[in-house]
Amino acid sequence: VGLLERLNPGLQATEAGALLSSELLPTLGALAGLRRRIVGQSGARTFRLGLGTPLLAWWLSPRLPVLCETFPDLLVEVVTWDSPAEAARSEVDLALLWLPRAAASAGHCELAFPQENVFPVATPKLLGASGAERSWPSLPLLAKGRRGEETGREWSWSSWLGAKPAVEAMRFRDIGSCLQAAVDGNGVALGRSLLVADALSQRRLVQLVSAGEARVCSKAQIARWSDPYDHTAARMAAWLVATAGQALRADNRELFDNTASR
Repeated sequence: VGLLERLNPGLQATEAGALLSSELLPTLGALAGLRRRIVGQSGARTFRLGLGTPLLAWWLSPRLPVLCETFPDLLVEVVTWDSPAEAARSEVDLALLWLPRAAASAGHCELAFPQENVFPVATPKLLGASGAERSWPSLPLLAKGRRGEETGREWSWSSWLGAKPAVEAMRFRDIGSCLQAAVDGNGVALGRSLLVADALSQRRLVQLVSAGEARVCSKAQIARWSDPYDHTAARMAAWLVATAGQALRADNRELFDNTASR
């Protein structure tokens, strides 16, 4: 019996295939749950969590102890990647993906993180004792990725400076190394809300524009898992999304306080 019909592009289940899927998936899910319970009796389940290197270094790493306390029955294995191609090749139980909004459906087996913004940041040491928030365009500009391959206008210095020509001092492979260079006083970087939340609250970085001037990210952070019966993946995704929301709310309060004091 034919189960799949080949399309151009893609595949579609035949009537028999759809029936088999609807009948078989609950059984497979029950078997998977039984296996997890059996493994849980003899030892912790290894759970593979995949995410981009900058997200791990700038946001998740300090929160891993709390994550492990929240899921004590898991042996968490963290898998990192530096490109969408690496992410696609990685076999993980839960993936944290940075996707264009059109591809981030936040539907079945998927949860969306809170909306993020992009804005210029710099270390307070670079601004001087009196502060130089309003003259930041004259400071060295740091950028991520290859020139001309920005994923949205919010990442282009030209779109931020208007008529003033954008003269970049340095470029870095990824946003993580670009932000680290900003913390070290090398110039002004464009950061996104979640990655710089801790650095802002710790005053390692300061936001150089008001909340109204920040730009909405053209991408979104998505937690995605493939097994609809993996309730552990769903629970961890919900925990990560809620934890991100707490970090962003704290970041917004810090931004409000900083803006009011200027």
